[in-house]
Amino acid sequence: MKLFKVVVAALVMVGMALPVIAEDRLSLSGEMRVRGWYRDIDKSTSTTNQTATWGDQRLRVGGKIAVAEGVSITFRTDITESEWGTTGSGNGFGSGRSGANQQWDRAHIDLNKGNFHLRAGQYYVGYGLSYTVDTQDNGVSMDYKFGDVPVNAFYILDNNNEGTAASETGNNADAWLAGAKVSPKFDKVALDVFVANYKGGNNKAPNVQLIGADVTANFDAIKVMAEIDFFTGDAADNAQGSVDAIGTQGFVDVGFAASDALTIGGQVYYALGTDKDDEEQYVILGNGFGGWDPIFDVGTSLSNEETADWTNPYGAFGSNTGVQAGRLYGSFKLGADTKIGASVAYLEPQEDNGPNNTKLTTIDHAVASTIGVVYSLMENTTLEAQYAYLSIDDDDNSKADYKAIGGIGLFVRF
Repeated sequence: MKLFKVVVAALVMVGMALPVIAEDRLSLSGEMRVRGWYRDIDKSTSTTNQTATWGDQRLRVGGKIAVAEGVSITFRTDITESEWGTTGSGNGFGSGRSGANQQWDRAHIDLNKGNFHLRAGQYYVGYGLSYTVDTQDNGVSMDYKFGDVPVNAFYILDNNNEGTAASETGNNADAWLAGAKVSPKFDKVALDVFVANYKGGNNKAPNVQLIGADVTANFDAIKVMAEIDFFTGDAADNAQGSVDAIGTQGFVDVGFAASDALTIGGQVYYALGTDKDDEEQYVILGNGFGGWDPIFDVGTSLSNEETADWTNPYGAFGSNTGVQAGRLYGSFKLGADTKIGASVAYLEPQEDNGPNNTKLTTIDHAVASTIGVVYSLMENTTLEAQYAYLSIDDDDNSKADYKAIGGIGLFVRF
């Protein structure tokens, strides 16, 4: 009986404290999505049916706890992220009881004092308009404003190869990713200049450096975005000897607001490939958590999901091929509640032959087209749909002739 009273008292205290925390110290945001998909892949050398339909869902909840002035804790978790019917294992209870589909992807401390900001824990880092540094992991990040110019520096521990004090191996060093960025603004022009370095955990692991810059300029109805990146350093060692890390890439995007309802634009992408066996092309540094999918991005929340093998144009055709590509896009507001977007892109490898005239890719070119619509169904609630079609022209019909992806989703954001 005494233990029962203690438990009840504790529950009452928690019940009294929760409203105070929710109102004064805790702020929540997030999204619940439920989606349906259709995929059709045609491959001339295959006799199997490669169509599929499926559904999935995810509840994403992020929160910020204001501990004290300038001190906060941020978290974000994804709950029941799964395809329908794949996690029940016959128990009939759905994904909520599978025990393996809740992920905590953000958990960090933030300290703000004057012009200084410190972040420590598990967090996301993205540098460049094309997410050239794209990673989420554990580490520290610092921001400082020199007048009106913000500067950021970060350190991510990619792999604790040395082990803990209780289990030292002594054979490897830690793998890490670090970088810095300065972001000045000049009237209608915003500039980012950044550097980064990834160092693997032993002498034969990568040691790759990146230097890049991006710019965003708004001139009334015209918006220009551009970026250029250079990679250098050591990729690895193999049987042929050392391999150099290389990468020269960039894009230009020019958009024109023809009216309040209509926007049109064009993009050009270029990434240098290599035909040498002692070079390896790099397109990003990091684990690619955020992803970048401009080829199929027409303003919906469905573009960066099921087109995974074509998310980054710089590596669309595989390792060392590079790319030469162009894209036209447009969006149109149909009334107050509906927005339609469409685009078409042409891509071809910059380099298709490797050492000794071996093929890096059999693809000659690809055409990617897509259309999407976002409809505001209710407050903070959208019904979204997108259809993407990828046509592939290759030398020996070893690749799919086309890939078609259709998706529809219900999104509630809070």
